[in-house]
Amino acid sequence: MDTSTLRWILIIVGVVIVASIFLFGNPDKKRTPKASRRDESSPRGHRKKGASMRQEPTLAGLGEGATPSGGAGGPEGEPGGQGELDIDAAESAVLAEPPKPRKPPGPPPDKIVSLFLLARDNHMINGAELLQATVNTGMEFGDMNVFHRVVDGSEQPVFSLANAAKPGHFERDEWNTFETGGLVLFLTLPGPAKALDAWDAMLATARRIGEILHAELLDGERSPFTRQREAQIREEMRDYDRRKSKRG
Repeated sequence: MDTSTLRWILIIVGVVIVASIFLFGNPDKKRTPKASRRDESSPRGHRKKGASMRQEPTLAGLGEGATPSGGAGGPEGEPGGQGELDIDAAESAVLAEPPKPRKPPGPPPDKIVSLFLLARDNHMINGAELLQATVNTGMEFGDMNVFHRVVDGSEQPVFSLANAAKPGHFERDEWNTFETGGLVLFLTLPGPAKALDAWDAMLATARRIGEILHAELLDGERSPFTRQREAQIREEMRDYDRRKSKRG
C-alpha cells in the first residue's frame, strides 16, 4: 500500500485520537503495572537482567467523518463470539507477511473521511472480538499495524481501521490481552476507488462491525450518526467525484 499517503493520514488523525481518548478512555494506561514503570526509570545497573526499555509509538490523526454503504467485500457471517475464532491461527496470518520498507512522506490527501465505533455500556472490545469482526468483514491486518480494505492491483487501501485509543495501532502479539473502548474507520481521497464507492463500502463495513461488537456508530465529530449526516457525506462524495472527473 502507499505508505506516504497513510502516513499523512496518521499525522492528521493525531488530533482526533487525542480527542477520542477523553471519550473512549485509555485502557492501556490503566493496565500498565507500576513495577514496569519503576524498572524503566531505574538506573541500568538496577534493572532486571534481560529487561528492555519499551518505547510507545504514536499515531497521528484522522480528519472528518466518512459514509460507507454498499458491498463490504468479505463474508458476512452471523455475529460471532470469541469462541468462533482461533486466535493463534489469526495471529499466524497476521505475521505471515513481513512489513514493507516505508517510503518518504508524499503530498497530503485532498480529504479524509472517518467514522467511530464506541463500545456500548462501558463494554471493552477485546482482541478476540476484534479479530472476529475484521475476519467477517474482509479487513486485512497490514501496514502501520492497523487493518485495511484492499483491492487487487493497488497498494493504497480503500479504507482502514485503527484503535481510537492511544497509541492508535494494534500490537501483533497482544491479541489475547488487547482491550479498547472504541475504533475508528477512515478513508483518504483520492484513493484506489471512486469516493462514493469507497464511502459506501466503509459505511457498510462500519455498520457490520458495530453489529458484531455491539458498538454505537458515530460520525467523524463523534456525534451520533444520523440519516441527515449520511446524506450530507454522500453528497460530498458525489461532488468530489464530479470535480475529479472534470480535472481529468
